[in-house]
Amino acid sequence: MTTLDRPAQTATEWQLTRYNLSQIDDQIDRDGIFAKGYWQTVDGRLQVVGLRIGTGETRQPRIVARFGDFIIRDGNGTYSVRPATPEQTAAFRKKDSLLAEQRHQLFDLDADSAYTVPGCICACPPKPAA
Repeated sequence: MTTLDRPAQTATEWQLTRYNLSQIDDQIDRDGIFAKGYWQTVDGRLQVVGLRIGTGETRQPRIVARFGDFIIRDGNGTYSVRPATPEQTAAFRKKDSLLAEQRHQLFDLDADSAYTVPGCICACPPKPAA
């Protein structure tokens, strides 16, 4: 069996969202780096708020990327996190709320679904009592 060395890669950058979390996690795992969801209590509920990268050992220092932050994979295979600027954070929150509203509307098209989606951050009025 022959193995080929990976060609030198250029840096890659992703903005972490709840929608691409698993794809980025899978890519980091394929690179042989430990990664898992980063959990925190938000509004009294334990929720994933980002991604923890690295084991905390010397060769894999632990870093945390929160939703909206940028994860950078350098050409040498190391990872780093760049926090979003205030403008990028505002744009991220707007996009995230629009996606949540779209998801909510798609669930509303299903006659069997509840009117409100748990965790939905949209401003839809509650369903009137029947």
